[in-house]
Amino acid sequence: MPPKKKKGKGKGKGKKKGKKKDDTQLELEDKFKKTMDEIEALKDHLAIRREFTRRSKSASAEMARKKEEAEKELEEHKEDQRAINADMTRQYKTMQTEMGLRIHQLETELGRTRSQLSSTEAELRKSYEDRKKMIEQRDSEIMDLRLKIDSMEKAYENVLREALDNLMKKLDDAKELWEGRSAIIQGKNKQTLLDFGLNPLDI
Repeated sequence: MPPKKKKGKGKGKGKKKGKKKDDTQLELEDKFKKTMDEIEALKDHLAIRREFTRRSKSASAEMARKKEEAEKELEEHKEDQRAINADMTRQYKTMQTEMGLRIHQLETELGRTRSQLSSTEAELRKSYEDRKKMIEQRDSEIMDLRLKIDSMEKAYENVLREALDNLMKKLDDAKELWEGRSAIIQGKNKQTLLDFGLNPLDI
């Protein structure tokens, strides 16, 4: 509770009024100072907010730039991926077509090879059968020749034996004839020597 104001003389009242005026002035100055301080504080706060806003905008712009670059890079990557996919699809289709043609070619060659193999097998069987027939025919001819040779050997042996027997008989006959003639000639020669007075035993 404020103290009660005492009533005094006029001069005293003038002093009180001056003092009150000074207090008011001081109060106003304090309020002004506080206001100025608050204004400065607000300015600092505003400057901080502006700096934060600037930095935020700069960061947002940087983020937007990076986002745009990332989106651009992603789009380029997608384009590259699409190009790669298209190229791979084209290569796959080309390879599939080439493989289809190669398979068809191999199937055709396989069919032709099978046909040639079948023909070769038929020729081989025929050749084997012909060779078998030739061997059988050769064996038969060899057997016939052997039989003929055996028969000819026997016939030749008989002919040779007969010829040899005839030759021996002729030789025996010739020997007998030669011996008979020799005896006649020797008898004549002996008689001739005796006629000449010679002894055949001395000669």
